[in-house]
Amino acid sequence: MSSRSPIDPEMTILDVVSRHRKTEAVFKKYDEQAGVCLCCEALFEPLYRVADRYGLDLQKLLNDLGEVATNSPKPLS
Repeated sequence: MSSRSPIDPEMTILDVVSRHRKTEAVFKKYDEQAGVCLCCEALFEPLYRVADRYGLDLQKLLNDLGEVATNSPKPLS
């Protein structure tokens, strides 16, 4: 298994959710900590900026998103 995550801190929330639909649940999990709906308020923001703005642990967020993204089935082509 590759240790390289498909999620990059430069990606926006929209990029992540559109490529890996199940990651929406991860963002919902972080909504309470952020105090806002991240998908509503920061959809076009890069992840590193979202983490900074809302006081989230960027590395943990990336790890949580990467785990869901790599364990999700690939979309059919």
